Amino acid sequence: MKIKIGLLGLGTVGTGVYKLITSRGGHIRESTGVYPEIKKILVKNLNKPRKVKVEGLLTQNAEEILKDKEIKIIIEAIGGISPAYEYVKEALASGKHVITANKELIAKHGEELNEIAEKNRVFLKCEASVGGAIPILHQIDRLKITDEIDFVGGIINGTTNYILTKMTTEGRSYKEALKEAQQLGYAEANPDYDVKGFDALYKLAILMRKVFNINVPVNSITRKGIDEITTQDLNYINKWGYKIKLFAWGKKVKDGIFAGVEPVLVEENNILSRINDVNNAIILRGDSFGEYVFVGKGAGELPTGDAVVADLIDILLNYDIKDNKRIDFLPIRQGSFTDTFYIRLETHKENILSLKKVLKFLKEQKVSIVESSYENGTFTAIVKMKKSVETFTEKLEKITEIKTIFKVLQEDITEEVSKFEDFVEVI
Repeated sequence: MKIKIGLLGLGTVGTGVYKLITSRGGHIRESTGVYPEIKKILVKNLNKPRKVKVEGLLTQNAEEILKDKEIKIIIEAIGGISPAYEYVKEALASGKHVITANKELIAKHGEELNEIAEKNRVFLKCEASVGGAIPILHQIDRLKITDEIDFVGGIINGTTNYILTKMTTEGRSYKEALKEAQQLGYAEANPDYDVKGFDALYKLAILMRKVFNINVPVNSITRKGIDEITTQDLNYINKWGYKIKLFAWGKKVKDGIFAGVEPVLVEENNILSRINDVNNAIILRGDSFGEYVFVGKGAGELPTGDAVVADLIDILLNYDIKDNKRIDFLPIRQGSFTDTFYIRLETHKENILSLKKVLKFLKEQKVSIVESSYENGTFTAIVKMKKSVETFTEKLEKITEIKTIFKVLQEDITEEVSKFEDFVEVI
């Protein structure tokens, strides 16, 4: 038995999907009893040089795929919202199964598209939209059968992790590391989607929707990228035995959700400090199973393509653990997972009073200084807060003399965030 597939897009992800389906068709048939065949591929430019042989398969007309009754499965690899949203919506409404790696689409319109899929009794699969080669959404489904997951987080953007790895281990500047990532195809010509944290933000929203059974308003999640990290900061951070990672996290509490995407300092003995290059690591924490950490490649055509093919096999096997019913909207709260921070302050002879001002503030806040350095007019420190973390961070961010503030991920986090009974516990 054969099943016809329509592929929307032939960029990095689409090319990886095409390679894997055409090379593994026989193995997929042995496993499922069904042979997948790509019938048509939607592209913008028919004459563009391709890495794969696709003679006779290309079209610029989406309706040739969406209206084709022989095509039963649509794989969306366009990216972005429009026209991907319109194509996926039409495909689901017409009774076609859809697989997508589009994290922005699922983060912003996943609830609506899921409802259309359920109404038309078809699958909407999005494993590749989150962790690259890590089958994390399947794992979440299985764990939720017997346990409640209250924390999800980790390193979920391979591009930024690659850049930070090169900056940390090879002393590259941000611009140098970014250029190399672009040359290798990990980063786009316009890298803002990755380096400013949007990609990780959308992935986090998908993970929280799956873990907590809620609709997540992405605009209410704190987001900070890596584009302001300097080699100067890295020199101090490395000297004190830390690495810096772009960390995404979500924690369900009684009256809402704590969530954020931001660079954090990680101690060298923490497992996350050893997640390098394009690898991702996703942490799940539950009442019974404790903590799992899933590691795998998070960027590149084949890792993402592999997750798409895994979704395809699920559809061919007609296997799925249905999502639980969505619960009421819960607000995103402004909270923290730590009481320890890295700060950098630039001072010179003409503004030495700035340093005195900051030190006086830290003393008034009853802050203990864990590490500190003063070199060539630059004061850096790792400070531990004893009062309200929430109030402290608000005040800290208002001090214009402080150029950099990063949170520090700790091994044992036991103190409470003010106004909330629960607290995010991470590795």
